[in-house]
Amino acid sequence: MKKESGGNWHARSFFGLHYDLHANAQDTVLGRDTDFEHIYRELKKVKPDFVQYDGKGHPGYAGYPTRVGTPSPGIVKDALKVWREVTRKLDIPLSVHYSGVWDKAALARHPEWGRIKADGSWNDIMTCCNSDYTEKLMIPQLLEIIDRYDVDGFWVDGENWAMAPCWCPRCLELFRKETGVARPPRSKEEPHWREWLAFHRRAFENHVCSNWLYSVRQPEEVSLPVDYLSGDFTPSFGCERAAIEARFLASRGLTWDLMAWGFYGPAEKYPWEFKTAEHLQQEAAEVIANGGGLFVYDVPIRSGRLTGWHQDILAEVARFCRDRQPYCQGTESLPQAALLHNSLDYYNNNDPLYKLARATEHVEGALQSLLENHCHVDILNEKALAERIEEYPLVVLPEVEELPEEFLAACGRYVRKGGHLLVSGERSAARLGKVLGVEPEGEASERTAGLPVERQVVMATGRWQPVKTAGGRVLAYEQELDGRRVEPARPLATIHRLGRGKAVGIYGPVFRNFFNTRSPRLRAFLGRVLAEMDNPHLIRVSAPPRIEVILRRDEKRILVHLLNRSAGHPLSNRNHAVEEVPPAGPVGLSLPLAERPKRVRLAPGRGRCGARWRNGRLEVTVAAVGVHQVVVVELGRKKKGRT
Repeated sequence: MKKESGGNWHARSFFGLHYDLHANAQDTVLGRDTDFEHIYRELKKVKPDFVQYDGKGHPGYAGYPTRVGTPSPGIVKDALKVWREVTRKLDIPLSVHYSGVWDKAALARHPEWGRIKADGSWNDIMTCCNSDYTEKLMIPQLLEIIDRYDVDGFWVDGENWAMAPCWCPRCLELFRKETGVARPPRSKEEPHWREWLAFHRRAFENHVCSNWLYSVRQPEEVSLPVDYLSGDFTPSFGCERAAIEARFLASRGLTWDLMAWGFYGPAEKYPWEFKTAEHLQQEAAEVIANGGGLFVYDVPIRSGRLTGWHQDILAEVARFCRDRQPYCQGTESLPQAALLHNSLDYYNNNDPLYKLARATEHVEGALQSLLENHCHVDILNEKALAERIEEYPLVVLPEVEELPEEFLAACGRYVRKGGHLLVSGERSAARLGKVLGVEPEGEASERTAGLPVERQVVMATGRWQPVKTAGGRVLAYEQELDGRRVEPARPLATIHRLGRGKAVGIYGPVFRNFFNTRSPRLRAFLGRVLAEMDNPHLIRVSAPPRIEVILRRDEKRILVHLLNRSAGHPLSNRNHAVEEVPPAGPVGLSLPLAERPKRVRLAPGRGRCGARWRNGRLEVTVAAVGVHQVVVVELGRKKKGRT
């Protein structure tokens, strides 16, 4: 991407590279072999839109000769200066990787900036957002980098995911002044715990930068003036993590990107290994097909050289992305299924302040079960969903615990107007009983319940709420493992026609179960539930479960992305490598489409697909899918003949 003056360069970016070293006190050769021609030659292979290079890592030592912060004693040559010169010649932006609230070197010099734990002990690596760290070190050091190297941006690492409450005297006193609470709580069992966590989230926002901001880890409304949203996903099994992060970031109204780690670590104490091109392409497809930008993380040799064969693989991945850029960048989601990520439930159950813990298992389980049943899914928080609910033919509320009354009322109106609602969890009947056509009967209890699946049974464990129908029809009664119905009869799932729409309730934690088991039978049970809803506005897909479907659109096209999540051999906790992606198929698509399209084709390349439009639906067949292909539906009436 040619660098242009003015505006937000990130909004025009699609593929980038990220290099960091996390310089430390033990380094001895930093920058020694950083050579202009070598860096220029290796980056030219890949042709990135932008590059991010190392500034300061988690140990707190800068990899450049800082006068503000703590320089690593191992700096031999100013590598950042060379990278600035190379990116100028390439005419692309240079962003700098900078560790935010995580800074061990700063706390060695200023222990008063450190976070105090609930037990009174000192955290020697994480700073307090109410300390002078931000004003006296972080901001001056960022300004130093801008002044010295004229950089185009920062990617701030170790931010919201590294945050936690602090019990230092500053925080205690500020909390007392803000809330009037004389005794701040020390644990979630004590009064005012929610206020205590909200106070620290406000403190973080006062300190704010952009890494992981407003991602799944921070699902409240976007309120701070950031230019774009960004994050990375796990080194291993990255497609799964990218699937949820991409879909939530895409709903936030800002440009966004995600970083794939170029390497994975099979086990502790064993070396990291660089991924194959196929592995990175599979992860890349999950991001770019959802409308985001991608950048890939590589680690230079500590003396400053880049590993040539790594760049060869990255160049192959870049070509894969460039081939798909015309079908990804600048598109928007075509609303199908909306999945709720409820900030109230998240903050009630996560590891404060922004660590996921188990607080998103039900959302991730719902997402993966919907994807394996070939639904196109957007993930929205409660405010965004309330505003956009009528755009979606299907709305899914997974194991919701707490929702505002006005949102629950909006769900009722949505169904009456023709929407389809799927709700799960023990509190569903109490929260939405009239919409679901049921009433709670007795108390919820912890048990393992059997769900019927095609003359078999799948077991799901957790808290289940007994219900009785009040207008709804039972879809599934609880069964013994051998298929006999439990007596007295216990409805586990119901469907209710209300107005012009339908509402389905499943009265236990099916999605949390799917997250933890990935049971094919549980997937099939949920597929049967979706089939019972018989929603005419959803795409219908016949394909193996490993084929993922993403629907996007622009002014003149509908783009049906087909992602193949296969691996050439079984993965395990010891084997994380995707060495090949075997073709999967055949794939049959039936897409609601009011008018005959002008043209239907397969992209990128010149692949062919069968297509026929009739009775308001476009039927498409694709023989097999490699890593990622796109069915391009060009809109505009075609007068006669096949599409």
